[in-house]
Amino acid sequence: MVFIILLCAGCRSESSEWAIELVNPMPSWADGELVITAGVNWQPSPAVIEALEHGVVVPLRVTTRSSRHHGWIAMQDRDRNHRFELRYLPLVRSYQVTELKTGRQENFPRLGMAVEALSTRRSWATGLGRNEAAQRDWQVEIRAELDRSRLPSPMRLPVWFDPEWQARSPWHGWRVNADLLDDA
Repeated sequence: MVFIILLCAGCRSESSEWAIELVNPMPSWADGELVITAGVNWQPSPAVIEALEHGVVVPLRVTTRSSRHHGWIAMQDRDRNHRFELRYLPLVRSYQVTELKTGRQENFPRLGMAVEALSTRRSWATGLGRNEAAQRDWQVEIRAELDRSRLPSPMRLPVWFDPEWQARSPWHGWRVNADLLDDA
């Protein structure tokens, strides 16, 4: 059984039609911490839209990763997950975007407006301080994805193999060294 699941997972194709992308990610320093400023450009697939309209909360995640460099090898040090939820509220006929870290909620009359709000540039914390960056070289990366692991339990296995639920951006990364420290 495990072999069949691994075989199916290896044969699946990533669909770019329902992709999620980061809009112009750029690292900068804010209050002594390295942040990456970017928006999330996402086009939900028909399957995701149908699930939304049937009451499924769609989770999105932006992950920042900081890794220490030891020569050629980057040792993963910390991940920061920034989570959002998109839901449809049928009684008021609106879409709601909730930022889970802050609890901030925004309502929109149309799905396109909610998706457009996600593309607004935000600062994503990396957890990397200026003092740490001055001591050694680091690599910071960022990626956005539809977080299938936080979907309702009965949906998790079927959507794992469904290309309409496989929205994930590539990692965008930068080396943080003395040159980047001087720019701030």
